[in-house]
Amino acid sequence: MPLLTSYPTWVKGLSILWIVFTLAVIYVWFSKTPQKENTESTTQTLGTPLYEKTKQKIDDFYTNLDRDQLTPWMFFRIGKMHGVKDYYGKSIYEGGGGGEFAGSPVTVFWSDDFIEPFLKHEITEILEEVCNEALEKKLNPEPCINEAVGLLNGCIDRVYNRMAIIDQKLRGKGYPKSVSRRDVSEETSKMYEYLEQRQAYFTEVAKLQYRYYLKIESRQNKTIIISIIALVVSIITAIIPLFIKLIQYLIK
Repeated sequence: MPLLTSYPTWVKGLSILWIVFTLAVIYVWFSKTPQKENTESTTQTLGTPLYEKTKQKIDDFYTNLDRDQLTPWMFFRIGKMHGVKDYYGKSIYEGGGGGEFAGSPVTVFWSDDFIEPFLKHEITEILEEVCNEALEKKLNPEPCINEAVGLLNGCIDRVYNRMAIIDQKLRGKGYPKSVSRRDVSEETSKMYEYLEQRQAYFTEVAKLQYRYYLKIESRQNKTIIISIIALVVSIITAIIPLFIKLIQYLIK
């Protein structure tokens, strides 16, 4: 620095050490801040920050599906199964059913067009919502998606087990133990496979978006750090003469 050429070597050294120390403090402060945020984000003991909201939405979905599409079938044999509609809004047994639960009614109940569309829509909606919300909250979306998949697996089990119970009661004509419960492994396996496909898709999309977000954030942080360092250097350069005069005054 030209402004230091007229001062003793020890004064020059002290000034340079002061500048280096100040810059080092700035660098350490900025580099530790993200680490603190990451540590805080890993202290979650009950899942990701999205766990409660995701679980509540899936629980509400199951409750509504059971109430509107499944439980009404319990009244099929007495002809009071009114208001049940499929995913596309078409009424099922407008007359309320009635008669034996066999043949066509069983086929309708277990048809791919009855419950599957509801489950597929919920799976897609939940995973898309989790993916978007994770990115909005600056969270790594992959753990959030995996967590949602676990909850959706449980929901699939609940739905088909409930259907198996209803089916057994109807076929048993009030004596469910008189008939064997239907094996729903084929139905659940089919939905698990669909869920895995959706999981793979949203995970890949989320990874690309998250990497892009991290790059943008990194660039922004570097720009801020460089700007602050430049400002600090300018301030230090401006006050060095005063600092040196203070030292000279103290040693006289």
